Amino acid sequence: MSASSLVEQAKCSAAIAAVDKNVLPSVRVLGIGSGSTVVYAVQRLVELKDQNKLNPDLVCVATSFQSKQLISDAGLRGVDLDDLPALDPEQRSFTSIDVTIDGADEVDSELNAIKGGGAAHLREKLVANASKKLVLIADYRKDSQTLGDKWDCGIPVEILPLAWRTIKRQIECLCPKSNISSTVAIPASSDSVSDAFDFQSPRAELRQAVRKAGPVVTDNGNFILDVAVGKIHDPRRVEHLIKMIPGVIEVGLFSGIAKEAWFGNQDGSILCRTPRSELKKHE
Repeated sequence: MSASSLVEQAKCSAAIAAVDKNVLPSVRVLGIGSGSTVVYAVQRLVELKDQNKLNPDLVCVATSFQSKQLISDAGLRGVDLDDLPALDPEQRSFTSIDVTIDGADEVDSELNAIKGGGAAHLREKLVANASKKLVLIADYRKDSQTLGDKWDCGIPVEILPLAWRTIKRQIECLCPKSNISSTVAIPASSDSVSDAFDFQSPRAELRQAVRKAGPVVTDNGNFILDVAVGKIHDPRRVEHLIKMIPGVIEVGLFSGIAKEAWFGNQDGSILCRTPRSELKKHE
């Protein structure tokens, strides 16, 4: 079997396993992520629907133009995020989606993830944040201990087009010891603050379109900066540092959101991971 066939088989295996475990008849509202692995998840949903194993009232929330088309082509019922009521009005945090299944570009040991290779991370995060449970699906190439170990395309950052150069320059002024209360760098001699990332300063590039002159334009009409920082030691801090810069709309770091990640391996096996810190709590 070719390398590309192994990868596709791994994606398919992970998607099927995640759907079978998480999309039970009790699930009434399902978030559908974006990307190549999600295609296999939707295919599995169609099979379960044909077997009458889905909730007959199931509705699906799209995270991109792609996933909206997948939902429609599969004969599933789509609904807008804003049209959904709270699952439990008594809860202090608002959730309206039972479970969301989405892909990832890289996932670390705590299930922090880099997402946005397909430029859909703004809507993906909106849907994930409104979900009781986010489940990630990917092949073995996306499984790592630290973000940046394998994914070397940078952190996708959706920004306003009108000031993209200014936003780019401000991101590149961050340093590994920048803190969340201020984007001004703490002196490098400070031992009290650990490095959030490897590089001395980020390198941001405006993402260019393929088969179109000019930059990538997101489903929301914005631009994407791919921000390289090397290995990411503190994903939440990096996410917040970038998000604080005016004109940044959303950062493709999903910190502390996912509850499960499913990986299809080269040998045909499937790995399901939960955050490492959660495992330690039960030891």
